[in-house]
Formats: sequence, C-alpha cells, structure tokens
Amino acid sequence: MAADPHGGLIGLGARVHLFVAPEHRAAFTELFQDVLGCETVERDFGLQFPILLVKFPDGSAFSVEFSDLAPTGPSGGLTDATAFRGAWIEFRTADVSGLQQRLREARVPEFTHPGSPHAYFSAPGGQIFRLLDVGYQGP
Repeated sequence: MAADPHGGLIGLGARVHLFVAPEHRAAFTELFQDVLGCETVERDFGLQFPILLVKFPDGSAFSVEFSDLAPTGPSGGLTDATAFRGAWIEFRTADVSGLQQRLREARVPEFTHPGSPHAYFSAPGGQIFRLLDVGYQGP
C-alpha cells in the first residue's frame, strides 16, 4: 500500500474499543460469544472489570471496557430515532441471513435506517451494528 504523499490517513486499523455499562456485561458477552460465535477473552488490566476482547478469524478484534461512564442504551422500543448515536459498526460474514436469523431468535433489538437497505441491531448497552457479506462493496 502506497503512503499518502500528503501525510494523511490511509486506512483503518484492525481494532475498535467500545465502552459498555457494567449491567450489560453478561448479556454483551453472551451475544458475541454464544449467538454470533466469536472468540472472547477477558484481560485484566486492574480496572473494575476485565476488558473483554472479541476476536475474529481474520485477526481483527474489538475490545470492550465496562464502565459506569458508558451510555446505557435506548429506553423503550428501538427505532432509528432512538438508536445510539455513537459510531456504528459493520461486521463481515459469509452468512448474513443465517446470523441475522440467530440474532432475531435471540431477540436482539433490530431496526432499519431510512438511508440504508440493511438491518441494524443493538447490542446490550446500545452499540449499533450491522452484518455485511464478505464481498460487499458499497457506501
């Protein structure tokens, strides 16, 4: 990959760090470990709760810090108007429909956004994500 001659950004790293309220710790871990089949590891850095690392087969991962300073998520029904307004995450999979079905069976809140044909889901604590096919290219 060629470097930007202007010294600007050239891409995204393979890590994301999220903050989730502690009361959602067990449900958040269960969602990614049991429903979505991700490898999860807890790392103790001397914080009130261990950091949760959610790992993917391609070497990427995201970490979760459980903190009372995190947003608590939407109250009431989830819609585009009430969805968490932080960064939304995209996860790639070779089985979008199968994983979406597993999310629906696990009763993970789902909504649509008027600017997108994709289904969006809310993890415990309010983090919004969508699933994309590994070959998806688009906005």
